[in-house]
Amino acid sequence: MRLMIKASLLFVFSFFALFPAVASQQLVVIGRSETLVKSLIDHNISPDEANRVGALIERRIKAEGIGVGFKYIIEYEGNIPVKLVIPYDVGEIYEVDLRRLALSKKKVKVTVEKRLIAGVLGSGDSIYDSIYERTGDPGLAYQFARIFRHRIDFRTWTRPGDTYAFICEYLKDSFGNTKYGKILVAEYIGQKVKGKAVYYKGAYYDSRGVSLVGKYLASPIDDGWLSAPLRYRRISSYYTWHRLHPILGVVRPHLGVDYAAPYGTPVKSVADGVVIWKGWMRGYGRTVKIKHDKGIVTQYAHLARYAKGLRVGRKVKKGQVIGYVGMSGLATGPHLDFRIRVNGRFVNPLRFLARHSRGKYYRIVRKRLKGKALSYIRAQLEELDRMVASLNLTKFKAN
Repeated sequence: MRLMIKASLLFVFSFFALFPAVASQQLVVIGRSETLVKSLIDHNISPDEANRVGALIERRIKAEGIGVGFKYIIEYEGNIPVKLVIPYDVGEIYEVDLRRLALSKKKVKVTVEKRLIAGVLGSGDSIYDSIYERTGDPGLAYQFARIFRHRIDFRTWTRPGDTYAFICEYLKDSFGNTKYGKILVAEYIGQKVKGKAVYYKGAYYDSRGVSLVGKYLASPIDDGWLSAPLRYRRISSYYTWHRLHPILGVVRPHLGVDYAAPYGTPVKSVADGVVIWKGWMRGYGRTVKIKHDKGIVTQYAHLARYAKGLRVGRKVKKGQVIGYVGMSGLATGPHLDFRIRVNGRFVNPLRFLARHSRGKYYRIVRKRLKGKALSYIRAQLEELDRMVASLNLTKFKAN
């Protein structure tokens, strides 16, 4: 009998020896004045092992991502740490086997939801700023602009009061990582232009089932012009024959475009030409004029200073810096007053540059979607319209 009991106990102990103890887990978040190595040491990992693990992790994960707020999970068998789990991106984790000091990348299950993002452009808003404000994801704003890049120029054609809406993927995993995914259906309704797009089998199509894919051709004028003379934050005044002057308080023409930008931002010539004016020009302050081919003259005003070596009669190349943003003359803040004359007559700079910097484009030849594919496109747009109709879009307007 005793032999049978001993044999039974031996069998039980042998059985459980085949399986390690159930691992317990602990979530660790690196705090202030703490490093990854120090955090590992504080959680029962020896200094020598912590240094080797820290070096291993930093070789695979960008070092700047390991700091305050960095999270990882320690798995224990009993009181012995045996594994680190690092939630890296949605659907991706790194595992560090502390026994073998080996690191591997693994996939985890991801769930996908649909989310509606909608908004109204306020005064001074760009489509990028507005979408980023609502989502905190600059990539999503860039994705939206790229969808319509051959139909809408978001730098110059947007106006306050324009609306946009889109349905996109929202990805989540079991470790709490989240991010926005692909835009599935989108629309932009503006005073100047409208656009609708639906994602279908690797491409975007409009409401008629025509692909939005296209390619820009060379400009019809020379080698093309710059699309703008500087990197600007927003357009503060447009080309108009009736504008209330912010300083003089009278209504008068404003035959140019004002690009608001930080003081000292480099200003570039939009095309090859010759400098025909450099100096103070009444309310325009420090001004440069450049003569181009075909009777075209460009004017850059309110400069803080001129580029070194710039003088009347000197040739300049497209993209060459000719001055720096300021607020000389009659100006309420730093900006560039940019104007274009063609054969002595002022023209709308935004229309001119949009036409001559980009030229025309063609669409890759595709058959127009028909049948079930076209029905799918229209169903997606109808779903978006229903969701937008249930909203009071004015509450999404930026302050």
